[in-house]
Parts: sequence; C-alpha cells; structure tokens
Amino acid sequence: MKRASQYFTDEEKKEIADAVLEAETLTSAEIVPVAATCSGRYDRAEDIIGVFSGIIVMIVVWTITPNPDTGTSGSWSDAPVALFLAISVIVGFIIGAVIGSKIGWLRKLFTPRSELSNSVKNKAALTFFDQRIHHTSSDSGMLLYISFFERQAVIMGDERVEKELGIEAIESLCSKLTQSLSDGVRPAESMIATINEAGQLLSEVLPQGATEQNELAEALVCID
Repeated sequence: MKRASQYFTDEEKKEIADAVLEAETLTSAEIVPVAATCSGRYDRAEDIIGVFSGIIVMIVVWTITPNPDTGTSGSWSDAPVALFLAISVIVGFIIGAVIGSKIGWLRKLFTPRSELSNSVKNKAALTFFDQRIHHTSSDSGMLLYISFFERQAVIMGDERVEKELGIEAIESLCSKLTQSLSDGVRPAESMIATINEAGQLLSEVLPQGATEQNELAEALVCID
C-alpha cells in the first residue's frame, strides 16, 4: 500500500506549509494538516476473506482428490481425505488473510462503510490530541485530517473554533475536502484549497491579534 508521505513531493509539502503559514497570518487559530495512510486495522475483513479462501481451497481439494473406498464399515480409508480437507481449509484461510492484508481494495470491499467512517473519525480524534491541537493557549486549534485508504477526511476544531465558526461551516469544509479526494484531485491541491478557505473563514470570527504567537508547526504531518 502506498504510504501517506509518498502522495506528496517535497515541493508540495512546502506549499502546504506555506499555505498554513499564510492562513495563520489572518487568524489567531492554529491549523494543522495531517495525512494518514490508513486509519484502521480492519482485521475482520481479512478474516472474512480468509474464510472464503479456505472454502474455495477445500472445494478444489475435494474435487481433485480421488473418492475413497468407503464400502467397508468402519473403514479408515476416508481419514486422509478428511485430513486433507482440514489442512486445505487452514492453508486457504492463511492465504486469504495474507492476500487481504496486502490488497487494500479487497479489504475495503469486505469492510462496511460505517466501520470505515468510524475508524477515520476515531483516528482523527486521537491525532487531535497527539498533536496537542487541543492544548493551544487560545483554544483555537483546527485539524485537517485525510486518510488515503478510506478516501475520507475529517476536520475538527477546538472548543472556541466550533463556537465561533460553527459546526455547519466545519462540516461544509470537510465535505468539500472529502469530495475533492473522491474526485481524484491531487491531495496537495485539495489540502491547500481547504487551508486557504479555512483561513478566510477563521479570519472573520477569530482574527489575528497583535500579540498572537505561533504554537504549532506548519508542516504537513504524515502518518505512514
């Protein structure tokens, strides 16, 4: 699977950092862009793929294995076949699980969309605290989070941002960012456009003050 950092060139990372710096000259809010390769393990999907694979391998083994002579009561002649079938299921499960762990689109196919969305939201919330966005002195941090495997985005604001900017405005920004990713727009371009719009919106409700200090780095955070 392509890692998050590989979606951006060094020049694009600098452009994103410059966009954050420019946006923060307009507002007292701190904007932190984050890109993640994947937001969840999704091992349940791997198990489901493994089960299907095990069944298929078992059917194949049953098809190519000669029928045992079971005419004699209490015969042990069918024991090897049962053993082969059991082993084929186990081997098929392992093969399927490994394939599921390596092929992203296959794992996504067996994962409910609700689980994908919840994983992205949970990972974004964890990142919000890990990056100390909640710890700014003015309570005005904003996280722009995109996850490439799920092709989804989350925008979270600190208490003051949610109060002054409003949930609807934040959700609108998030919808535009998510749609941009779905439409195949370059991630850097999508991120920069969202940062610029966020800066303009925040400048209206949380304008830059004379004594404001930059507390968080402008660089794009990549979670590979």
